[in-house]
Amino acid sequence: MQLTQLEYFIVVARLEHMSKAALELEVSQSSLSKTIARLEDDIGVPLFDRKGKSIRLNEYGRIFYEKVEKALDDLQEAKSEIQELANIREDSIAINVMNSKLLPKLFYDFYKKRPNVKIRQYLLPDKLALQKLICGEIDLMIVINPIKDDRIEWVPLFTEEVFLVVPKDHPLAAKESVSLIEAKDELFILSETGQNFRTTENHLFERAGFTPQIAFEGEDLSIILQLVNEGKGISFIFKYSFLDQYLDNVKILKISNPDCFQTVGIAWNKKRKSSFVANSFRDFAISFLKDSTI
Repeated sequence: MQLTQLEYFIVVARLEHMSKAALELEVSQSSLSKTIARLEDDIGVPLFDRKGKSIRLNEYGRIFYEKVEKALDDLQEAKSEIQELANIREDSIAINVMNSKLLPKLFYDFYKKRPNVKIRQYLLPDKLALQKLICGEIDLMIVINPIKDDRIEWVPLFTEEVFLVVPKDHPLAAKESVSLIEAKDELFILSETGQNFRTTENHLFERAGFTPQIAFEGEDLSIILQLVNEGKGISFIFKYSFLDQYLDNVKILKISNPDCFQTVGIAWNKKRKSSFVANSFRDFAISFLKDSTI
């Protein structure tokens, strides 16, 4: 017994007219007649009384019609529920981001292309975000520096300059640019070990040739920069960070030596199948952010 047979049967039973049913189903009358005959053979009893060209549901047919109609309704309801669930999942994306001025326009422009997509945005510590990416709780990460994990694919998006940030009353604030070695005796407020920006910071110290004196380490860059704003030490900020607008008591200095840059990329779990919308956002982000920083 095939689903097509049942669907054809319902139409014939409702119309009790073979040619009208064939017209509604857009099949030939002979094909429809053969389908109904095979269905009756499968069941083992006739479902219609036939008199010449006239057909009428018999007792068996009426019982079968009620059951098949309910079964097809249940199947359609199940299909609709599953499609609704699939659409909710397919048309949503969870992404962990960093504090970058470039991201609001990225999300807005993508939303204009796909207004039905629900974007769930997180700003989690890097280690926690990576755990969620691996287990499938988020789809993508926009993150500094490559992620060293065989399960993760990371593609660079853009490179941005990193600056030194000091309190306005700090001696270095009289300058427009500094060599990082000039700050070797200062107290630094840095990202916590394990955070991706700390990798950038450590690389800068290695290239400058000194080990920093660390006054404070934290996960949240906004707290780190507020501590600098309050005169508790010095730190770093990157070009596209939006946090500079909240700092009224600092001076941001270009670092002349070494060259100070970091690469921002987008990461996903290549061991898990990504949804169509996650792939679409990833491809859009790669194109958008590369073009935005040229």
